[in-house]
Amino acid sequence: MKSNLKWVNWSKSVTSYPKHIVFPATEKELFTLVYKAIKEQTTIKVVGAGHSCSQISATKGGYLLDLKNYNKVINFSASDRLLTVQSGISLKAIATFALQNNLALDNLGTIVSQSIAGAISTGTHGSGITHGAIDQSIVAFTVLTGEGKLKFFDKRLNKKEFNLAVVGLGAIGVISTVTIKLVPNYNLKVNTQSISFNTMLKNLNACYKEDYMRFWWAPHTNKVNYWIASKTDKNPTKTNKFKDWYTNIFLGNIVHEIGLWFTSFAPKYIPKLNHIMFNLLLKKEVKDTVSDFLAAFTLPILVKQKVMEYGVPINEVAVVLKKIKKLLNDKNYKVHMPIEIRFAPKNKAALSMAYKRETCYIGIIAYKPFGKDIDYKNYFKDVHAIFEAHKGRHHWAKHTFYTKEQIRDNYPDWENFVSLKNKLDPNGIFMNTFLKRLF
Repeated sequence: MKSNLKWVNWSKSVTSYPKHIVFPATEKELFTLVYKAIKEQTTIKVVGAGHSCSQISATKGGYLLDLKNYNKVINFSASDRLLTVQSGISLKAIATFALQNNLALDNLGTIVSQSIAGAISTGTHGSGITHGAIDQSIVAFTVLTGEGKLKFFDKRLNKKEFNLAVVGLGAIGVISTVTIKLVPNYNLKVNTQSISFNTMLKNLNACYKEDYMRFWWAPHTNKVNYWIASKTDKNPTKTNKFKDWYTNIFLGNIVHEIGLWFTSFAPKYIPKLNHIMFNLLLKKEVKDTVSDFLAAFTLPILVKQKVMEYGVPINEVAVVLKKIKKLLNDKNYKVHMPIEIRFAPKNKAALSMAYKRETCYIGIIAYKPFGKDIDYKNYFKDVHAIFEAHKGRHHWAKHTFYTKEQIRDNYPDWENFVSLKNKLDPNGIFMNTFLKRLF
């Protein structure tokens, strides 16, 4: 245990000043910490990979519980395809374990450094209208409550309670173990092409016929990278490690970050930078490249960033995207690429962005080249207003300008979640400023 230290998240946009930072490796150590917090009448906040750029895990005083050492596989049943893990294990480690056992995860996002606890608590997702967010692959999980008890959530036994708790915001306790339902292994055949903004709008409904699909729109360029992937039995295409490094690391991160840094002094050149980077990284058409599921879904993203992402009803996405494009022209905002557009089925988790409605996720980015903060607030606020007008639900790990009343109105089961939270944490030992603002 370390005392009176500063903790900073991955993007260096959130800082915590806990009294103690602890690194448990066993469930017994988790229990010990919860008992101490109860006895001392202080607070606990949990962090996984620290990838969130919202204040969801920020704290002042109390204990900060870092899960990086709590990352082991506990049990694996190959016949049932059930994997039980400690809550600090990363999505990448889970995916790697699955591959080693000829299994897979049903869906993943672009980044897989997040802990499984953080991923399900914030509603982390990928893209695919028939493939749900990470939380939809969870069968059961255990939580250490604010009364020092171990609470089991299992959707095979109590589906209603499970769905109420699984996207839990860190508000109901410390997640200890997670049981994941894996799927049979698959490779993905990936195709990409460069299309125009208007062609993207015409292809939005293609999400209903593709296994997995997303758009990366480069603002100010009228260019969009159209990515589709389908499951295949074909073997992975041979890759060139140097070429992959050159494209993904050197061009995609190093060169881009240098360009972002220079344009931070002269924002008028951001559109030119977007043109250059799109042509370097996304313009070339890719046909029938086959990869394992982990390699196909993910990319190394090293440049620090602040992100705002909302889920809007899928039948309203064309209007929303047109409004965002008009906003950029009307306000003369110079914004970074890409704006990411992804798709999801209805989700059963009560606090999911896609709860009970087919959803399109739209994410906007403000990069922090070499740690430099770039003014993004007015741009984010104006895009937020567009999302708000279409009843958008914000990603819990990213920025929002909603009031607590607006957030409550976005979720039909909000009051039931609050009741569960109060029952499991009656003395508020898992509360912080972020959660107090909500509840």
